Amino acid sequence: MNLETKKRTFVGLLLAALAILGILVYYIWHLTFFKSTLYSQIIFVILIVFLAGLAGITLLGLFGIFLAVFKIPLFPSWQRVIRMSVNIFYPFIIQLGRVFKITQDKIQRSFIELNNYLLEIRYIRVHPKDLLLLLPHCLQQSDCSYRINTDITNCRKCGNCMIGSLMDLAEKYRVKVKVVTGGTLARKEIELLQPKAIIAVACERDLSSGILEASPLPVLGISNERPQGPCHNTCVNIKHVEEGIQFFLQR
Repeated sequence: MNLETKKRTFVGLLLAALAILGILVYYIWHLTFFKSTLYSQIIFVILIVFLAGLAGITLLGLFGIFLAVFKIPLFPSWQRVIRMSVNIFYPFIIQLGRVFKITQDKIQRSFIELNNYLLEIRYIRVHPKDLLLLLPHCLQQSDCSYRINTDITNCRKCGNCMIGSLMDLAEKYRVKVKVVTGGTLARKEIELLQPKAIIAVACERDLSSGILEASPLPVLGISNERPQGPCHNTCVNIKHVEEGIQFFLQR
């Protein structure tokens, strides 16, 4: 499946969510004419205004994504609307995917690809000191005796895993690099280092949740490869990581 198809999965579900929301707004509006009390009508009107506002944000976000596909520049405020609509409806889209028999992994991959694409059209550029490369601890060989969770420089660069190559990459471009064991430690490192952009390597589940939690901080997500199963001796495409670094540092 190509990247464009991946993006379309999430955008299609977002469009379906908008249609459902529109039907709900119409249904609630229709019910107001069958309520005799003023109190009930006020409650319904408040609900309609709230849901109509969500529908409006989503519609603007979808239209912005459509323009972005054709490389049409968008105002920063419009870009924020796109991120807002995607983030607000993400939990609902996951549930909606189950109705259409779409796996959560597929939706999350689509979300990550859409997020990365939206970052590309924003042309975000940062200094090396403001870029953080965030790595999962499962990239290290499970039988390695040199723990790198607290200090990545404990790595001996023996070549048995990809940590040494990723360290070389971080040193080459003079960017910060940290290895984390989960979302809690990742949030702690972000709060401590205060980066202006992040390149995160992880599984789709952790990437999608991390992107949402870090918003509006730009996070470029790169899925790891799991030949031996999840959270065990994983690896990542070094070329993709370097391309991500070059994207953020490009002048």
